[in-house]
Amino acid sequence: MQPNTFWSNRSRPLLAALALVVAVVSLLALPPLRAAADELLSIFRVQKLMFMPVSRERLDQLSKLNFDKDTLFVAKPTVEQSAPPSTVASAEAAAGAIGGAVGQPSAFPSAPLSSEFTVSSPSKMQFQVNVAAARQLLELMGIDDVSIPDALGAAPIAVDVPAFVQAHYHGANYDMTLHQGSSPSVTLPDGVDLSQLGKAALRLLGMPAADAEVASRTINWNNTLLFPFPKDTGNIRQVTVGGENALIVSGGPRGDQHWQLYWQRGDTFYMLQASGALRDNDMVAELVATAESIH
Repeated sequence: MQPNTFWSNRSRPLLAALALVVAVVSLLALPPLRAAADELLSIFRVQKLMFMPVSRERLDQLSKLNFDKDTLFVAKPTVEQSAPPSTVASAEAAAGAIGGAVGQPSAFPSAPLSSEFTVSSPSKMQFQVNVAAARQLLELMGIDDVSIPDALGAAPIAVDVPAFVQAHYHGANYDMTLHQGSSPSVTLPDGVDLSQLGKAALRLLGMPAADAEVASRTINWNNTLLFPFPKDTGNIRQVTVGGENALIVSGGPRGDQHWQLYWQRGDTFYMLQASGALRDNDMVAELVATAESIH
């Protein structure tokens, strides 16, 4: 894809079509949020994440539907990677491998005892939306104020994901892994009304019709992906990193907890994973401090 065609009608960042599918699949599958977020990280990188709390009642409604989420796709989505991940000696080597800068933290709970850098090669994903199934889902949820256009299923949606880097840091009382990568290029079928698809996603997540109508026209769907999360759970909290909204997810039994922090800066998306002996509040503070020190 040539740079001058990136913003054409056929090639854009991950838009409302993908937001719709991601929101529906992640909510209906009801996996642990960590697994759902990992999938977002590995496939869908965008310029802006919109963290949206979803009520438990809405989650229950979606989970109890007599609906097979796999029918949302005409065929099973395909993912192709040009080469397996490779380990490199330094951040500089990783930057050379991806052809761009690699951010590194300067603040840790304690000085790292070791570090390792892994480069994941570019990948391509392709899937085709089953419009009839998407419409059935809206009907089952009683949503009749928004429609899914035929154009959405007229051709496959293609996602080109650039190479990304994972940096693993091992310290005396912690392990941290920083994932970072830039936005993909996405090819959508012609004639897709992005604001309508965005409104459909908002309505599925439980936003009232009038509010969804206003929001769908004010959100820039050219660079925004909805990131739904249950709002009434204690292991998910919203924080800020460098003035940007971010989300922390924690889990695991006492003594074996893990944390994940998600945020974006410009067109780079980050996930910082951590595990260790620190208490929850201490680790959250350390995660945010580490994230804010990346340069």
